[in-house]
Formats: sequence, structure tokens, C-alpha cells
Amino acid sequence: MKKILIAIDDGPTSEKIASIGFQLGQQLNAEIALVSVVDTTALMTDGGVTPDELADIIKNDLKKSQQMLVDKVFKDYKVWTFVEKGKPFEAILKVAEEWEADLIVLGTHGKTGISHLLMGSVAEKVIRHSTRPLFVIPTK
Repeated sequence: MKKILIAIDDGPTSEKIASIGFQLGQQLNAEIALVSVVDTTALMTDGGVTPDELADIIKNDLKKSQQMLVDKVFKDYKVWTFVEKGKPFEAILKVAEEWEADLIVLGTHGKTGISHLLMGSVAEKVIRHSTRPLFVIPTK
């Protein structure tokens, strides 16, 4: 394992996922990258800005969140960062492929019932479609 890709969102569990992925990366002496995705399928605006403009705003916010996480969790460790736009599971898999990740680390919120049916699970879709090994962290 030489390259570990850690998928995070801007939620409260991102630090936990990043920390565990970082520990794993250190133990394996691996390169580490973070990936965050602006879910363009869920963007709606009230007409003040276009969906593309909103996606760019969110992308910039995610970049800032990633940098704060890098400063807090990874400190001086070199970390690659990617912020993509699109369907989250597809973007995660695309970055994993292009960056040639050996392992994908991601969290699962463990949603069930109607919220799972309505929103789906990014982790579940990554698991279903990935050709790479995965390390899934429950965040409950």
C-alpha cells in the first residue's frame, strides 16, 4: 500500500475519518490524499446565483475546510488534496483511478430507512462500484 485516498465531506465526522486514515497511512508509510466532492446533483438555487456559481462557491469552501483539516490533523505531513464536482461516488472513484490509489478510506453515516432511500449512501455506492480495496469507518 503506497497510496491512500481519504474521502471526506465537510461534516463533523471528517476529522475522525482523516485521523484514522492518517494513522493508517503513517503505519504503511504511504502517500496520502484527501478528496472532497461538490454534489452537483443536489444543487438548487433561488435564482440569485446559477448552480455552477454555487458549485464553485462550495468548492472553494471545501478547499478551505480541507486546508484547515490538513493543518490540524496532518501538520507537516505532505498530503495531496482534490476537490471535485459531480456525483460523489463517481468522483471519488475517478480520483482513486487517476491518482492510482491502493486503498480508499471513507466513512459511513449508517443511515437507514427513509433517509437512506431518499439520499442513498455514497459509501455504499463506492463499495459497490470500486475495484480498489476499501477501509470503511463507521461514524456513528
